Order: sequence, then C-alpha cells, then structure tokens
Amino acid sequence: MTKIVIITREQALATDLEQRLVAQGYTVAHLPLIACAANPIPERVLQVVPLADWVFFTSAVAAECFQACLRPHHRIATIGSQTSKAVEALGYPITFEAKGNYARDFLEEWLALGLSRQTILLPQSSLSNPLMAEVLVEQGHEVLAFPMYETRPNVAGQSQVSAYLEQPEVIWTFASPSAWESFYQVATRLPETHEVVVIGTSTAQAVQADGVPVTAMPVFPSVEQMVQLIIDRRRV
Repeated sequence: MTKIVIITREQALATDLEQRLVAQGYTVAHLPLIACAANPIPERVLQVVPLADWVFFTSAVAAECFQACLRPHHRIATIGSQTSKAVEALGYPITFEAKGNYARDFLEEWLALGLSRQTILLPQSSLSNPLMAEVLVEQGHEVLAFPMYETRPNVAGQSQVSAYLEQPEVIWTFASPSAWESFYQVATRLPETHEVVVIGTSTAQAVQADGVPVTAMPVFPSVEQMVQLIIDRRRV
C-alpha cells in the first residue's frame, strides 16, 4: 500500500523535494490548510522605509508581500532556506542568513556581528511571537515590527480532510501551529495508521497540546530536513 504524504502548508513542495519522495514510493498531496493575505502597509512603516538599515524576513510570505517597499540600500537578513530562496527569486541579495532556523539562533548570530544601533523593519505574520523584536530593542536597536499578513484557515482545504482520513496510510505534515489548528478544527482524531510529522518545536507543542502524538520532527526545522526524515524513516 502506497503511503500518502500530505503537505498542509500554503506552498506546495518544491519539485525536486516531491520527486525525492515519489522515488521512495510515496504519493504526495498538497492540501493547504492555511491561507495568507497581505495587509496594507501602515503609514508609520512607509515613513521609516527610507531610513531603515535592515529588513528581517522570517518567512517567504513576508518577503513576497513586502518586496515593493525594498530599497537598494536595505540590507536583508533571513531565517530559513525557504525564506532565502524566496528573496533571491525576487531578485534581491541577502546580506545575512542565519545558520540556525529558530529565532533564538538568528538573534544570537546576528547580534554577534556587534553592530551599533540599527533601524530594522520586521514584516511578519499577525501570529508571530514578539520575542525577536523585544530582544533586539533590549540590545539597543530600533525595531518596527508589524503584521504584514494574516494567516487564516483555508476552508477549501479543510473540506477535503475527511476524504484523506479514510485512506489507510497517511503522513500528515505540519509546518506551523496555525496549520495544525486549522486541521484540528475539522478533525480531532486520527486513524491509528496515520502519522504526524512536524517542523519546529512550537508546531510539535501545538499538536501535543491537543492530545495527539507527534510521530517525528527533524532536528533542524526546514522542509528539506522534513523530507529527508520521512525518507530515512522509510528505509529503516
């Protein structure tokens, strides 16, 4: 029986990653359970754009939504390979890319640069943790964090969940707490033969808080590492 790997994030898997799973005998299905919608950029942000030294992107969606405001003098910092790829695809160079994939790793690495007071724009999800901005301000930097986009349940995706729950072997993948929460709104129980693979500790905590066990989580929180983990587990 072929296992189905379900991608619940808004973006589909990159073609090369999907092909790697297919080569191992999996079927890949894209079932987006969240939808992101850009917010208007506040006037206070537009006033700071010409003055900003840095723009920090923590997601590909933030980069895509904010790209029209980027200026040649802006230095761009990113978290995660998917974010970096999105920025580069838009045609912008990256000044700083964190080696780690968590906000705490990024902060430690960027602060180690020892820069004097910088003006930083931080476009992010309306659901983002304020920790990054708070730490940067504590370290003497001027930070303007703002909700660049809203993350909502994808009703069309939710309507298809029940059909996959009837399949005998499924690996559900979740890259964010919001994707899991959208799933849990329509399915509070999983068949015993279904597995849950997550990216990131916050996503794992969200799943476990609802009483559902997490089958596996990559050490490094990235889509690439998640795909490799699924492949490695099949080989065992």
